[in-house]
Amino acid sequence: MVASTVKHFAGDLVDELWGDLARHVRVQALFDNESLARRFRGALSQWLVEIFPREPLDPTLFLMRQSEIGATHARIQISTSLSMLAARAFKRGICSNLKHTRLSRDEFAQAALYVSGVIDIATAAIMAAHISGLDRNLRAEEALRQVSIDHDFRAEREKQKASLAEWAQAVFFGSHIAGEAGGVLPLSRSEFGLWFSHRANLLFGRTAEYASIARLVDQADAHIRQLHAGTDAAGSQERLREIRQIVAQINNLLSAQFSHSLDMGGARDPLSRLLNRRFLRAAISREIALRRRTSRPFSMIMLEISQFDTLRARLGEAGADTVVQQTAAMLLNAVRSSDTVFSMGRETFLIIRVGTDAREAAAFARGIVGSYAATHFSIDGQTVLKNTLNVGVIEYDGHPDPRRLVDQVANALRNEKVGK
Repeated sequence: MVASTVKHFAGDLVDELWGDLARHVRVQALFDNESLARRFRGALSQWLVEIFPREPLDPTLFLMRQSEIGATHARIQISTSLSMLAARAFKRGICSNLKHTRLSRDEFAQAALYVSGVIDIATAAIMAAHISGLDRNLRAEEALRQVSIDHDFRAEREKQKASLAEWAQAVFFGSHIAGEAGGVLPLSRSEFGLWFSHRANLLFGRTAEYASIARLVDQADAHIRQLHAGTDAAGSQERLREIRQIVAQINNLLSAQFSHSLDMGGARDPLSRLLNRRFLRAAISREIALRRRTSRPFSMIMLEISQFDTLRARLGEAGADTVVQQTAAMLLNAVRSSDTVFSMGRETFLIIRVGTDAREAAAFARGIVGSYAATHFSIDGQTVLKNTLNVGVIEYDGHPDPRRLVDQVANALRNEKVGK
């Protein structure tokens, strides 16, 4: 009798509850469009029917399901007070409808105890998982806040990349436009070069990236000396091509060096030096909250190195790791300091692109894919040609659950691969 009554009146019970919930500011903020509200009401109706089935409940599966719901509530930040309000309303509503059935007084009393007990157990399991999830979220948010102290480093990174770009622009302008490169300082004596010589070693120490940048600076200076000495047009063009490649390599190494220096015990993936995925939920939740306050869009881009298993078979594990590291450095070099790049697994990456709708994010992603395809990686003397990236792009659609967004962008990536 309980199962059939709940199934018959589930929709009415949810509609009545929703009238009370809709007055709460938090609910209005979470479900600020009718589509989301309709889906949530449908989920509530389904939950009622699930916890009062016609067949006997499996206690283990029952508790697992309630724990999943509690974890979802924690992710989308539904308060425990709302869960308790819903539990009381459903108990009252079901018992009220049972009074109008043919149950005897004793049968009604037993049914009411059963309804109350099932809802109490379900609510307790939901709230236990909810509290545990909130605790994890708080720890992740605090860790992400600590990682965010890298803001000053990011500002320094952008400043030095700009200095390097200004030097390169002066070289190309002097050679192509003014027809002379004699007035261009060697890279080691430019603003970037002086910072690198006098400050970078204090910030980073004598790392492998630092040593590589130092060698590239020396190579750039050698090309500048040859330009100063005078050469024919073909020779000048060759020198300029070499300088352009050196600047690109320094940019990538600089991004990797800053990322490496900002590592916080477990905060970053040890291979790519990108933030690992345990911070992803907190980062997405932060962007969702900002979206609600400002109405500014944000998008997510998932990228995957194409045919990675074939690449690994060709280059070996160490060579494949080098490709992953260079890919991560390229992504860091491509994004703005306001964006966030995550490692989602060895060959998979995710970018949170802020202030960007789907169209703009797709254009940005196409630019990355094009640049990647034009890049020649050198691993142990082998040149890896025709590298490609698979990519999926979505724009935040208003749903409050961060996990759903990750699933959406992963599906977009899979669909893009299938369509190739």
